[in-house]
Parts: sequence; structure tokens; C-alpha cells
Amino acid sequence: MLDKTIQKRLCSQDRGPMHHNTKSPRSPKLDRRAELLKVSREIMAEKGYEATTVSAIVARAGVAQGTFYWYFPSKASIVKALTVEMQDEVQAALTAAFMVSESLDRKIERSIRDIFAILSSYHDVLVLSRLIDSASGNEFVFAPYHRLIAELLHHEQERGTITGSIDPDIAAELIVGTVYYANLQCYVYHSTLPVEKYIAGTSQFVRQALGLI
Repeated sequence: MLDKTIQKRLCSQDRGPMHHNTKSPRSPKLDRRAELLKVSREIMAEKGYEATTVSAIVARAGVAQGTFYWYFPSKASIVKALTVEMQDEVQAALTAAFMVSESLDRKIERSIRDIFAILSSYHDVLVLSRLIDSASGNEFVFAPYHRLIAELLHHEQERGTITGSIDPDIAAELIVGTVYYANLQCYVYHSTLPVEKYIAGTSQFVRQALGLI
């Protein structure tokens, strides 16, 4: 099992001011924010990012434009919030997979399969996030997961399950990039290869890179 220090870090990653704790009782304001996100996502899926307007969003949500701007400074911030929502689910899946007492091979297989399942339901958000991609945006979204995976790898090095010659920080960035690109191939670029092949191939690639096979 992971020690308490790592468990605490994995369960309390700081996601910034746009993150909301979904375990606390929902207030009317949080419900309104969630509804705006839901409606925005629906319209963007129907019309595309460029053709979606704030006017269309507030009309379908049944609120004033001022209400929209109370929660979101721009249309782009909607996409950022949806991306964070997606990444929060990925973080929860990683945390759950690595807290189970089983082999590292199995943890990797389980976490990669869970991530593919999550991102399949966010395929539209994957497309949207690439449309407004930026260096600062990537840092906001991916840096917490680079740190999380680096911490997991460091812990496994201390346990002796992976070699100490691997740099956890570099390995974490490469793992995130590999898994992310594999999901883009499946859900954005619509590869003709079955998703199961990408899951198995990605898992094998990561395990081999860590010296497990």
C-alpha cells in the first residue's frame, strides 16, 4: 500500500480556482455552473466551437448573459473547465488503481484501461481542448498529473519494483504523452485499429519502458 504521505498528496491535488469539490453538498450556484457547462458542451458538440455563441448558450440554459459571465469570463474558459473536469476523473482513476494492493503490472494495466474508458466519454472535449491549445493551458491541465505519476514512480523505486536509473519526472511526462496521444488516435483521429489494441499496446509500452517486461 502507498504510505500516508503519498496517499494524502494523491487525494488532494490542487486544481486551481476553477476546481470544485464534488463531494460537498451542491449549492444552487454550483448547479447553475454545472448546467452552463452541460449546455455549452451540448451546443459545441452540435455546432462546433467557432459556431457556438454565448447568446446560444444562455438561451438554451434560460439565463441572462450576465449570469454566464459571472461563472465564466469567456467561451474559451468553458472548454478549460470541461478539460479540468475530464482530467479530474483521470486523476481519480489513477489514485484508485495505485491504492489497490496488487502488482505494478496490474496497476498499470488497470489504470490505462480506466483512462481509455474515461476519455472515450470525453471525446468531444478532447477535440475542443486542442482547438484552444496553448503552453499555459497545457501546464494547467497536465502538470498535476506529471507530478502525480512522478510521485508514484518514485514510490515504486523505493519499493524496488522499478529501477532507480529511471528519472521519475521525465518518465512521468513521457507516460502522460503516450497515453494522451493513444487516446487521440482512438477518439479524435478515429484510427481503424480497435481500441483494445491501443489499450494493450499502450500498457505493454509503458511496462516495457519501466523495465517490467
